[in-house]
Amino acid sequence: MLIPDIIKRGMTEQRAALEIKKHIKKKGGHRESFRIIVASGKRSAMPHGYATKKAIRKNDIVMIDIGVHYDGYCSDITRMFFAGTRALCPLAVSAAPGRLKKIYNIVKAAQSKAFRLVGPGIPVSKIDKAVRKEFKRYGMEKYFTHSTGHGIGKKVHEQPRISSIGAGGCLPVRLRSGQVITIEPGLYFKNKFGIRIEDMVLVNKNGHEILTKAPK
Repeated sequence: MLIPDIIKRGMTEQRAALEIKKHIKKKGGHRESFRIIVASGKRSAMPHGYATKKAIRKNDIVMIDIGVHYDGYCSDITRMFFAGTRALCPLAVSAAPGRLKKIYNIVKAAQSKAFRLVGPGIPVSKIDKAVRKEFKRYGMEKYFTHSTGHGIGKKVHEQPRISSIGAGGCLPVRLRSGQVITIEPGLYFKNKFGIRIEDMVLVNKNGHEILTKAPK
């Protein structure tokens, strides 16, 4: 799916979500795997900014979090865009202000650190702590308000929860080969903007494989 081909500046978030739904059906997806998030401008500071009647305006940052239910399984991905021109452009290569790209690169670096740790036998708490440590380097840890990720399969949210407390038990929760998880660090600045990058990762005997291939 190429977001710039189907979502344009001036659309409402709800219209954008509808166009995504139509594209999912067109490409053979059974349905979306959760309520689509399209959050533009200040609304991107909401981790679950479900689409509203707000129009996507010029120079809005836009968070799009989507998933497809296909053949009994769910997917989940988040990408960031910038509405500097009529067509949305991936934030990383857009003409967005430097402060947005700076935060984007911090989030991307935190995600990369998490990726490097993913493998069988690794405690999920170690992955979450690595992300928080990276944000702390910039004094931004308080703006990360959710866990680093979650298991995904026949349901969009499954165990394990990629957090510093795992599933809440006494023993450390460790990743197992064959599991699919999300890695989705984000920073959210109330009434300003938010940035999250999310990918699906397969845990395998050699470490991991990133399943979501959309450009960042």
